[in-house]
Amino acid sequence: MSTMSDERIQPALHALLLSDAGGLQSVLTDDPEMVHATWNGNTLLEWATQPPHGIGPDCIAVLIESGASLDRALGLAGCFNLAEVCTQLLDAGADPTSVESDVSPITPLESATMHGSTASADVLVEHGLHRPTLWLAAATGQVDLVAGWVSDDGALLKPAGDYRPIWAHIGRPEAPAPTDDPAQILGEAFTFAAANERIAVVDYLLACGVPIDAAPYRGITGLHFAIQFGKQAMVEHLLDRGASTAARDDEWNATPAKWAEVCADDSAERATITALLA
Repeated sequence: MSTMSDERIQPALHALLLSDAGGLQSVLTDDPEMVHATWNGNTLLEWATQPPHGIGPDCIAVLIESGASLDRALGLAGCFNLAEVCTQLLDAGADPTSVESDVSPITPLESATMHGSTASADVLVEHGLHRPTLWLAAATGQVDLVAGWVSDDGALLKPAGDYRPIWAHIGRPEAPAPTDDPAQILGEAFTFAAANERIAVVDYLLACGVPIDAAPYRGITGLHFAIQFGKQAMVEHLLDRGASTAARDDEWNATPAKWAEVCADDSAERATITALLA
């Protein structure tokens, strides 16, 4: 891929931002190689799969039909919870097993769940886990798979899986590498279930004896994660089940209420979450 000058790529970007599929098609007809070029590290399709652009499906279709590379765009659409775009890219042949790079060696599904992007995860998981792991089964709400890993008395029945989540792979602060400590493995599964609003998995793990305030990554509990990712139903459920509102993470020494304050926006869901923790 070549890097394209601002002047050359501006007409295509302008058409994208206006969701002008006809204008975009015209630009690409005149300059077919533009679909493969990068600008600030992204192709046109990769720009289209990142918010806040809100690019319509017709423009996505033009880029696909013009021969755009699909795989990294699928990872971005998964990360940013663009479920319909994930479907469009998968239907066009994007590889759900691809990894983004050597720096971030995770599949689109793993990326989606690590960002709490539950809607896109629900699309991607239809193509399989690819690297079956307990935390990913929990994050995608597959209670039957989780039960195959964790007995009803909380014992691990088999190894956690080949890939354990490394938060630095998605740009969060580094932490010690995951260990084989069963308490850490179970806490990991619990926090990912909470982050992705998988209530049935949370309840199964609680019944197995997993602590509700488990915090295997930098002291961040399932309640913290549910707040960060705007999972109102999970926040309510965890509070009803007795999650601590006094727990402080190791990163900012902040309670769940402080996380709610920092993550607040204009949405009704965020307002409800903040009120629940007030």
